[in-house]
Amino acid sequence: MIPITKIFKGERTEHTARKMGPLFVWNVTSRCNLSCGHCYRDSAPGNQPVDLTDERCLSLAQEIKSLNPPIVLLTGGEPLLRKNIFDIIKRCKDVGLRVGLSTNGTLIDENMAKKISAAGVDYVGISVDGKKESHDRFRGLTGAFDASWQGIQYLNEHGVKTGVRFTLTKANSKDLWDILDKTVQAGVKRFCLYHLVYAGRGSADQDMAAQDKRSVMAKFFHKVQEISSRDAQFDVLTTDNPADGIFMLDLVKDKASAISCVMSHQGCSAGDRVVYLDSTGDVYPCQFLRDCSLGNVLEKPLMEIWQDTNNPLLRQLRNKKDFLEGKCGVCTHKEICGGCRARAKAYHGSLWAEDPACYLTEDQLSAGKIKEVLV
Repeated sequence: MIPITKIFKGERTEHTARKMGPLFVWNVTSRCNLSCGHCYRDSAPGNQPVDLTDERCLSLAQEIKSLNPPIVLLTGGEPLLRKNIFDIIKRCKDVGLRVGLSTNGTLIDENMAKKISAAGVDYVGISVDGKKESHDRFRGLTGAFDASWQGIQYLNEHGVKTGVRFTLTKANSKDLWDILDKTVQAGVKRFCLYHLVYAGRGSADQDMAAQDKRSVMAKFFHKVQEISSRDAQFDVLTTDNPADGIFMLDLVKDKASAISCVMSHQGCSAGDRVVYLDSTGDVYPCQFLRDCSLGNVLEKPLMEIWQDTNNPLLRQLRNKKDFLEGKCGVCTHKEICGGCRARAKAYHGSLWAEDPACYLTEDQLSAGKIKEVLV
């Protein structure tokens, strides 16, 4: 994730993942009450693979703690469909983990909000991907939009920190501004803009052309500057396209601080600063590289899988810049960007090919300005 508002404020940040372990994304169930158009997991109300047992989930908490992650993000599917979700949350909290929920929000009534608050959940991210009509169509459920925002309101009323997550596609780009404004109006203090990754039901033909994305992102960054000047607590991040950090440099006054911040978040996190545990027990470099299993927690301890120095894929992912090809391979920003490896693999069939969603211009790909600041 790239901390956009921190960069605009000139804050020199050090990525906590370098002090701590990887962000831990845990798919606690593959089941979902919706069937969204870009789901990376193909989750749906119908039949899904068998999830880990309740007992194994509970025993995993201490193993996850050993990785020292900044937070455990419980996701799915829809994590609130997991019958023992609050037992899992309690065990994670008992061993000293921070816990976040990634949910569509439609199952959060006032009683559920109370339970989430009482459980000590540190953060709830709710996905909203368009205005009412387009969001409901995208989610495949009439009323999903209203239910998600009602869920946010209940959580806010019960003191739970919330954030809105918006995945940018060519179908919903015009709705971005309405959702950003509504987030501010609702009193939510975090907004995460996700770039589309081609996995599951998400495909390249849903993505925006480079020139269109440049236009949207330039407007987005200007809008964020405007909002943050009025509300110092409002926090905006982008994820799944490291090129954002390079693109926004022209808009930043304190370029040295901005570059320092971007460098500390060094591009694609797969297999290095993020780890994904699937509901079946398979461990992956990230949630979008689900054909690259590193092992299964039913066969090996989690720490043994993550620290396997003999795993060639892990060795490569932790030295990405040495393997990049195409435009990413020759790009002068490859040490602080490097593109999205999952998107490259989905589009080109190669983990190390160039990121097809890079939207930087040729001038922005030049290292001149960055080198001048760093010298």
